[in-house]
Amino acid sequence: MSLPDNSKKSSGKRDRSSDCGLERRVRLGTSRQPSSPSNKPENEQSIRMPAEVNVAPALGNTPSDVPEDSSFYLPSDPLEMSQQRAVMPLINISSSECASSYDIMRTPEHAPSLPSSFHGSPRTKILGRRIRLGISGWAVFIEKQATLVDKSTAIVDVMDSDSSDVVAGIYPRRMGKTTFLQTLADFLGIIRLMPRSDREEQFKRCALYDIHRDFFEKNFSKYPVITMDFKTHSPRSPEDVPCAIYEEIIRATRSYIRLLRVLKDGCGAKEYEDLHIDEDSVEFALLDIKSLIARFDYFESIQKIEICHLPRLYALIPELMEILHMIFGRKSVLIVDEYDAPFMNALHYVQDGNARMRIQTAYTELLSNCLKNNEYLHKGILAGVFDVRGVGLGSGLNNVEVYMAHSGIQGTHFNPHPFRNAFGFTARDVWGLINDYVDNQWPYRENLGRSDTDRFKRDLLVGCLENFDGYRIGDIYHIFNPYAILRFIYGLISVELPSNVVYSGHLFWVGTGSTRILEAIETTEINELRRFCSYLSLSFLQKNGYQRQAGIAADLMRSDHIDDAAIEVISSQMQSQSPFGDSAEASSTRAEIANICMSRVGDAFGDMHNMGSGPLKAGTIIRLLYQSGYIAPVTRDCVGIPNLEVLDALEKLYKQIAKRYDINPSFLDSTHEEMGVCYGNVSQFARSLNKCLMRASGLAEVTLERMYQNILIIHLYPATRNGYEVQSEVDMGNGRADVLLVPSSSSIRTESNPFYFYIFELKRYNGPTTRENATRMTADYRRDAAKVVYDLAGDAQTQIHTRYLQAGSDKARHCKYIFVIGIAFWANRFSMIVTRLRKDDNDDGSTSWSVEQYPGGINSDGPVDYSDIGDELDSTENDGVRERVVQGKLVFLTV
Repeated sequence: MSLPDNSKKSSGKRDRSSDCGLERRVRLGTSRQPSSPSNKPENEQSIRMPAEVNVAPALGNTPSDVPEDSSFYLPSDPLEMSQQRAVMPLINISSSECASSYDIMRTPEHAPSLPSSFHGSPRTKILGRRIRLGISGWAVFIEKQATLVDKSTAIVDVMDSDSSDVVAGIYPRRMGKTTFLQTLADFLGIIRLMPRSDREEQFKRCALYDIHRDFFEKNFSKYPVITMDFKTHSPRSPEDVPCAIYEEIIRATRSYIRLLRVLKDGCGAKEYEDLHIDEDSVEFALLDIKSLIARFDYFESIQKIEICHLPRLYALIPELMEILHMIFGRKSVLIVDEYDAPFMNALHYVQDGNARMRIQTAYTELLSNCLKNNEYLHKGILAGVFDVRGVGLGSGLNNVEVYMAHSGIQGTHFNPHPFRNAFGFTARDVWGLINDYVDNQWPYRENLGRSDTDRFKRDLLVGCLENFDGYRIGDIYHIFNPYAILRFIYGLISVELPSNVVYSGHLFWVGTGSTRILEAIETTEINELRRFCSYLSLSFLQKNGYQRQAGIAADLMRSDHIDDAAIEVISSQMQSQSPFGDSAEASSTRAEIANICMSRVGDAFGDMHNMGSGPLKAGTIIRLLYQSGYIAPVTRDCVGIPNLEVLDALEKLYKQIAKRYDINPSFLDSTHEEMGVCYGNVSQFARSLNKCLMRASGLAEVTLERMYQNILIIHLYPATRNGYEVQSEVDMGNGRADVLLVPSSSSIRTESNPFYFYIFELKRYNGPTTRENATRMTADYRRDAAKVVYDLAGDAQTQIHTRYLQAGSDKARHCKYIFVIGIAFWANRFSMIVTRLRKDDNDDGSTSWSVEQYPGGINSDGPVDYSDIGDELDSTENDGVRERVVQGKLVFLTV
């Protein structure tokens, strides 16, 4: 049976010109081309892309049922979308969250209207003159002229949130919660340390004044603001609680009690003239002022605050709010930072269950008196790390609307996340910081020309994306770790050249906390934890491999210059994900982990009571890791490890657990064994690759070779956690090898566990897709197609031997074997031919490489045709991979 005309096998030389032009491509940093006039009514025209981004014409590859003027169709398969991303940067739509957008491929021209969080320029305003570490208060930033990312517009989201009068933002540590709360207090507060006129001058430099002028005028310095901070509250017994609460109340109310004393005595009121306090209001509240001051004086006079004093302590702040309302005619705003600390510290340090409960009840009563049924409360704003509603904050404070990282993701919460622009750094924030630092603070900026400076900024942004991104808040896809970003940029002060910047291997954020409490796990739960960690690590490594090859970072590296408009495009994109679908087992594990992290029911939520007093369940550890920031939300039904720094910390935690219980310290061993390449098992590698291709539904005869290259790299990427590096397009002297898997320079292996060196060359056959035609393809047709794919794999092998092997043998001098692997793909099928070379140590001290043939099989001297191999599957080959030995080479076929 003859093949169609388009079935001719491709040549050994890759036609890279054919890899572009099939899809529309967003080019970053180029000038915009004139757009053709549209005949559409104005209300139907697409939203225009900012001028800095040019969208080239679309060519071909559009289904016949899509109008010609539609630039793109949205593929029904995530892998097909990933294929288009290989040539079209920054386009990625989540099927679970953007189902309504399946009519067209979402390019910036077709993007939805800008969200309310977009305030003009994609580059956030940066205040101050130099980066200083260890500062959290807004007023201190201003006083020291320290670099401050302008988060002022987030105040509107928090204050306008109409879901509840009391909101709580739950987010990991070192994410800028305290700085935002201090900014909020200094904006709203009638009385603050910085004079009102100075605060007004500084806030008028912020985006809030530019964008929300009416809100500014109505709310600036208009509210009595009381701020409490429970960060240091760690009572070891119930008897410690009254004193700690009293001291916190004194600190939080000091400025207002001082004002009341002045109003009571009638002297020293000159310093409060700018408050324009009405004398009649003071006269009306005078008896209450005297009564409240008397109670403060009483507590100051007694030698020790006892448990019996707690009810009267609880009443102090609500009564102060009532008096302030009489004086200013305004309800109060109460801000509580680290509100969860007393509850979590009690779990951690207090062993006695009854004592722990009494401590938690005391703090619940304090917050309840201030925040529940308080008619003089305008807004209660709490921030913390852990959701403690199940360990103390029960019915005593049930009017709090709690927003976790996943709140606001479509399908998880009715209301938008009010803190979505308040915590963490967005891509716009990071881009603003990078530009401000390189242009104004970096001491070696004069050494670079304009083009070099642009590339340096690009490299810094890509480095931040790869190492410090990975978090999410509601509908904000890219949240960077602020502490890590500031530490990283601050460290550039000693770097003279862009090439000397170290992007990875830092322990900025991880080094600020401890996971010791999580090391105690129930013995019966260890295998569960291993299963969870194995899935999270594998999915992250595949995602990270995709990010480097075809994700946003790869898109950015294709441009020497990044315009501000590109940052808005980045911000609208989902986090990069692996194009592979999960197996049934992995899919079940994914759903189980997501439910543990996001659900408020089940054992993991209730088991938090056991913290510090006994071993934990695996699910409880996962939930605590999620709230601590070691795991982050991806979609409404998926979570993952955010970045490499966190992956290193998670591996370290598991090793500590393994050491305690004398178990295997690596949770990726089973993954490495299944991959096969780490141990020289190419048969196992062929089968694992086949499984990935079978799950990657979306591959077709039009799939580009570059996409197959990306798939292979993503599949190999977990080997980077076992001493290997994955390299692509490597210069080998006579051309560029598609993919190399090589030992990393810092890895050490023994004679019994040696390193292996792999050279891959890829081809593709553009015949009809097996996936769409499998039911109607005849055996003869499939046999003819298999022959073509087999021949193409042989061509790939020949190309390696003639052009790349000499350079490869020089690079592989520390390895025991070189594997020369030619692969030809046809949709989601492939043929793979493997030659094995062994290193020989010669008598003169030199080394040489010789072919070590695989035993058995077909050993004829002449050329072996496909028909000699045999086309039938053995009964043992139910995974769809046929394995043969042909002239000492291993041949694999899935066609």
